[in-house]
Amino acid sequence: MFSPAERSFLRTTIESSVGAFPSRLESQFPNPAYRRKLMWGIRQKAERSFADWQLYMQAAQREPRILPRPSSRDATSAPLFADPLVTLFQDLRRRLSRRPRSSGGRSPGEE
Repeated sequence: MFSPAERSFLRTTIESSVGAFPSRLESQFPNPAYRRKLMWGIRQKAERSFADWQLYMQAAQREPRILPRPSSRDATSAPLFADPLVTLFQDLRRRLSRRPRSSGGRSPGEE
């Protein structure tokens, strides 16, 4: 859903301490107009997909077979039925971190 730059921006946001966040963000994205453009793109994509995620989560509460299956090698992951949203986002994060990074343009299908 997010571009590699938007993912990097979000990771920087998550991984930075509150006090170090502004300076780390500025060092990684020095152009303030570009930072604003990234934030705007992230907000737009999140807003467009929010209704779909709500629909998915409501359906997952009734039909657990549409949830991602827990990995047998990850014994520390949240139980499948304890919190479907946590399970979903853990799986998404794992899948995104395994994707090879391209040095050039966008991959097919990315916005």
